[in-house]
Amino acid sequence: MKKLWFRIVLSMCLASCALAQTNSQIHALRTFDGHLPPPGLCAFGQDCFIDYNGGPVFEKTPTIYIVWYGNWTAKDKSIIDYYFTHLGGTTQNKINTIYTDSANKSVPIKINHSTKNDYHDNYSLGKNLSGDGQVQQAIANAISGRHLPKDSNGIYFLLTYKDVNLPGFCTSFCGYHSPSTSIVNGKIIKYSWVGNPARCPDNCEVSKIVGDPGSPNNDPGADGTVSVMWHEFSETMSDPDTSLDPGWGGNYCGENGDCCAYIFGNLHIDAHGHKYTNTIGTKHFITQEMFKLKKKTRGIKLPGVCKQVF
Repeated sequence: MKKLWFRIVLSMCLASCALAQTNSQIHALRTFDGHLPPPGLCAFGQDCFIDYNGGPVFEKTPTIYIVWYGNWTAKDKSIIDYYFTHLGGTTQNKINTIYTDSANKSVPIKINHSTKNDYHDNYSLGKNLSGDGQVQQAIANAISGRHLPKDSNGIYFLLTYKDVNLPGFCTSFCGYHSPSTSIVNGKIIKYSWVGNPARCPDNCEVSKIVGDPGSPNNDPGADGTVSVMWHEFSETMSDPDTSLDPGWGGNYCGENGDCCAYIFGNLHIDAHGHKYTNTIGTKHFITQEMFKLKKKTRGIKLPGVCKQVF
């Protein structure tokens, strides 16, 4: 079991976080843990580095599928759906387009998502999931039940409500992404699990971490979920097959989301006094910055900085 660790100190707009590769394929966003960072992290705008390992990136416009596991409210869903419906083509998502594969093909700026790509699962596996096997099973059930299509160019998010437990959630990680060869036989399915941060706001809910008693859309759980999803989505775009065929990531700071985990940059204040980083469509959101390569190239130890927009 290989683990890569890093931590970012909470200072002004920063919060501590660590990456762990929890097994040979899963890449997880670690929780706040209060430790000081080792040298060389992408904090305070300084350079850090990422590797290109020769594997694929997303070359075609992805479709985002969401399995709402549990009692997510209509308001929760509307906030998260809105973000991914409007994220494609924005300057925030443009940061991901600088990542290319060995054939010099770039990550696309567009994203496909609508409520037609959603499915509600009413606790079919209970409220205490045993681990990643049941995460994959819930996604597989949505596909085999023909609620969602079999799409090797999709990214499937299993979002668990705040009353659902997964071992390690809140104590070790807030979300993760991975490829799977077992969800659909004969296909590599890219998927991610994200838990509702309202279960443990001190560890996973970004507005609470930056000292906001509310959130941009007056729904800290949903707003916090968006930030974790942005992290996992961006990593999936630049490193979709992880250890099956590694793309972008390395021993310097991890994948592109890990390099900037819980670094927010300049925070804006809305009319209600809530902190936000980006306006997507007409709504404000608070999301971490993303690692932006200084130029479009490939190799070992490539420099970049954390940015909120391209």
